[in-house]
Amino acid sequence: MSSEQTRSVIQQWASAVNTVDGAKLAALAAPDAIHWIAGLKEKIPYAGSVPYAERLTKMSTMFGQMKNVQVTVIGITVEGNTGVLELEIHGEGPDAGQVYDNNAILKFVVKDGKIQSLREYVDFFALFKYLGTQP
Repeated sequence: MSSEQTRSVIQQWASAVNTVDGAKLAALAAPDAIHWIAGLKEKIPYAGSVPYAERLTKMSTMFGQMKNVQVTVIGITVEGNTGVLELEIHGEGPDAGQVYDNNAILKFVVKDGKIQSLREYVDFFALFKYLGTQP
């Protein structure tokens, strides 16, 4: 797969997050795709590897109640079928004053136009602040 095709899939993914298009996010991935998130599982329940489709369900539950979500792409670096996306995320929760601001680095492996794996590095302290929980 060319770097241009990989970049296109990553750009489509970021756009689908921005528009909260769960169907598009699902369609961009292979059926057996894996989504891994950095962190200690005993401290961060979202950490570790799970099937991509399962991660989408968990994320839609967590972020689906936001009034709005805005993803700003800082940069995309691609080599062949591997790409790295740096982004900023801003969202407003359902409660007054509930704001989510975070940054993330995501590494994608894309084959035949589908995401095969996604590795995510995100600041969980920002997520815990949004959720009103402690690590």
